Amino acid sequence: MKVLTKEDIPLNQQVVCTIGNFDGFHKGHKQIINRLIQRSKQLKKPSLVITFEPHPKKVLDPENAPCRIINLETKMELLEKEGIDYLFIINFSPVFATLSPKEFIQFLCKGLGCSHLIVGHDWRFGYKGEGNTETAEQLGKEYGLTVEVVPPVLLGNERISSTKIRQLLKRGEVDKVSQYLGRPYYLKGKAVEGRKLGSKIGFPTVNILPPPDLCLKKGVYYGALGYGDTVYPSVINYGLRPTVDGKTAVIEAHIIDRQVDIKPSSWVKVYFKKFLRPEKKFESIDYLKKQIQSDVEEAKKLIGVEV
Repeated sequence: MKVLTKEDIPLNQQVVCTIGNFDGFHKGHKQIINRLIQRSKQLKKPSLVITFEPHPKKVLDPENAPCRIINLETKMELLEKEGIDYLFIINFSPVFATLSPKEFIQFLCKGLGCSHLIVGHDWRFGYKGEGNTETAEQLGKEYGLTVEVVPPVLLGNERISSTKIRQLLKRGEVDKVSQYLGRPYYLKGKAVEGRKLGSKIGFPTVNILPPPDLCLKKGVYYGALGYGDTVYPSVINYGLRPTVDGKTAVIEAHIIDRQVDIKPSSWVKVYFKKFLRPEKKFESIDYLKKQIQSDVEEAKKLIGVEV
C-alpha cells in the first residue's frame, strides 16, 4: 500500500475509491473495503482509500468531537492488510471544510482520479455536510464518476456503527466490541521508555502511548501483547497510574510468566480481551504490588478461554 502525499496529486490514473473516517474499522467498514477490492479487480483499476486526520468534528465542533476507537497507526495497518493499493490521508482543516459538494467531487475526480466511488448509505460530504449519496450521483455525471452505495451491516437486529462501539469501549466491554469489529480490539504503537517501576516490583511492562482522546475505559484488562510473530498473554493497564503518576495516560502491558526483551521504539500491538477492574489509587506501592499479583492470577484463569 502506498501512502499518497500532496506531491502525488493529481494522481494521473483512474482509480476505484472510497472515503470515510473508518474509525475502528468495524464489520461495516470491512464490507465497504471488500466491495472496493472486488470492483478494483473487475474494473482493472487500482484501489484508493481516502480518510481524514484529524476527525472532521475535531476541527468543526471540538466540544462534541467523538473519542477515538483506534489510532492512525492501527487504521493504516488494518487497511494495508486488506490489500489496498493507495491510501490518501486528508489533513482536515477549516479551509477544506468550506469545499462545496461540487468542489469536493471535483477534487475526488480531478485530483485523485476517482472514476468509481463506493460509500456507506449515510455518507455526507461538502460544506456543512450538504452533499449525500444522491448529490454525488448527480454531480458524478458531470465528471464521469459512478457511485455505489453499500448497505449497513447488522449484528442481530442492530446496525453496526462506530457510535455503538464507542459506547461499549467507554464501559470497558471490549469482549462485545470484538463482535462488532469481527476481530480482536487492539492498538498498534511504538514501545516507549517507562519509569521502570514495574520491573522494580517484579512486574515489568511494555508501554505505548495512547491517543489523548481514546474511548477506552481506564482500568486493568486481560489481553495480549503482540511482538513480531508472537502474541503473549498479558495483563494490561490503561490509565493515569494514580498511585505513581496521575498525570499522563499510558498503556502498560505485563507479559504473564515470560520475560521478553522488547527495545524502545519497537512496534507492538496491545490486544484488549476482557475488563478486569477499574483504575484505582492505592495507599502504597506495596498495596499496588499485591493488587497486580491478584490481577495476574485472575488473568491466568482466562488464558486459553474464549473471551
